[in-house]
Amino acid sequence: MVSLSKEFRVGLFAIATIAMFYLGFNYLKGIEFFSRSNRYYVIYQDVGGLTKSNPVKISGFNVGRVAVIRLLQDRDNVVLVGLDIDRDITLGDSAIARLDANLMGEVSIVVSVGNLNEPLKPLDTLHAHVSPEITELLMASTQPITDNLPAVIAKLNRTLDDMDGVGLKTKAALESFTKSSDALRYTIYDNKSNLKSTITEFKKLSEKMNDLVDGLKPVIAKFSATADSLNNLELKSTINKVNLLMDELNKTTTALNNKESSLGKLMNEDSLYQNLNKTILDLDTLLININNNPKHFFGPLGQSAKKIEKDRAKQEE
Repeated sequence: MVSLSKEFRVGLFAIATIAMFYLGFNYLKGIEFFSRSNRYYVIYQDVGGLTKSNPVKISGFNVGRVAVIRLLQDRDNVVLVGLDIDRDITLGDSAIARLDANLMGEVSIVVSVGNLNEPLKPLDTLHAHVSPEITELLMASTQPITDNLPAVIAKLNRTLDDMDGVGLKTKAALESFTKSSDALRYTIYDNKSNLKSTITEFKKLSEKMNDLVDGLKPVIAKFSATADSLNNLELKSTINKVNLLMDELNKTTTALNNKESSLGKLMNEDSLYQNLNKTILDLDTLLININNNPKHFFGPLGQSAKKIEKDRAKQEE
């Protein structure tokens, strides 16, 4: 088996791709290379926008397409149109190819087959006919232009007249401007000495202003330095106070976290809390007893324990 080189296969693939692209492109244009058709010719004075691949119809059915459109300048600029019509279609010698257009402006050729007793042969010429609709369409497209032409001419004349008026106004304005410039020139000439003295005084004033600004620059610099110093002092004092506050807060936090300190034990040990709570309860009980039996505690000699027990027993009864 013969092996094909890589270059040969790439070239063959490229040729096949180009051929398929060419056939597909022409197929989209309406050219069918493998169709069976006969060619006939028609001669028109004006094709009215007909182009290649426009359809050829018989009784509203597509039977072919326009294959050739050629201008014959040697025959008073008539247009030769070649029609490729299906080979199965038979046309008589009286067949007419009528140029027609629809409402959308699409132009086609409508063929009437004529007398089939005398059939036409391929490459024969059909009788040409232009549908009245195309003529009306052309007239309708040019009618607005012809109707508006007088109005356009009238507007153009008015515009030209207005331009004449504008020209006169422009001329008058230029003359007025020339007079004004002459008057201004004379005024400047007459006041030349005054203008010179004014400019001199203005120059002196500018120099004094510059000297004043130069004198103020050191003052402004000192003021800026003083303001910066004050800002730095205030900022430094504030930072120191914040640092002291943070140190105290850190010490307090450390004491609370230290279990060996009093605050740490109070915060972290539950026994101290319970003892303290028990002490408070005992103290509360003692205060209640003192309030209920003050003579047990505040009598001249006090009372004995047996006496106190008897008083409590009576109170419980």
